[in-house]
Amino acid sequence: MTARVFRSALRVMHRTFSEQQSAAWIRSGEGGALAVDPVRVTFTARGVEVDVDGIKVSTGKPQASVLLSDALAIEPLRAVGKEEEIFRNDGRDKLVIDGRTYGIESCKGNGYGSLHLDLIG
Repeated sequence: MTARVFRSALRVMHRTFSEQQSAAWIRSGEGGALAVDPVRVTFTARGVEVDVDGIKVSTGKPQASVLLSDALAIEPLRAVGKEEEIFRNDGRDKLVIDGRTYGIESCKGNGYGSLHLDLIG
């Protein structure tokens, strides 16, 4: 019961308090077929990471976050193994944000229903 409440709370907070941008998620499948779908992301042109001591470090890399539920609505079969494999970093997945194409460097789940993407571009 509690998990359902917090899952919906994350969705509400993500869509209410973060500045979202629409993006296009470009994926190429095993056979080379391309699929393009809109996805809502929270985008940061220069990422900030917090280390164990609480010190903020600017990475200079663009970063995005996506709700896990939004990604699963588009590609439900990709999360069969791990949620970190939904966005692939082997050059087959890209995000187009504000007309600029970004490759996926890494995809990490935060355990609260959101995916953190480090982008290349």
